[in-house]
Amino acid sequence: MKQRIDLGAETVAFVRQRVTEIVGENQENIQTIKFEMKEVKEQIFRLFYDYQVVRNWPHVAANTAEILAISEMHVHRLAKNRGKKY
Repeated sequence: MKQRIDLGAETVAFVRQRVTEIVGENQENIQTIKFEMKEVKEQIFRLFYDYQVVRNWPHVAANTAEILAISEMHVHRLAKNRGKKY
């Protein structure tokens, strides 16, 4: 079995690096950052969910739930609320 890759840790490391590059030691630069958490969460959900749907893979909701550490019921709700039914 392949080793599990923690994309969450990689994402945090990337964002930390970018904030350091953008802000540096100038506190006024913090105002130049835009990071809409709700939109980012939606895009990440869609990335994992749609990636599987497009490929006609089985168990999309279960796989997505496991990857994102959320319930399968929540995956169904997110997919439905988006207006797309798979």
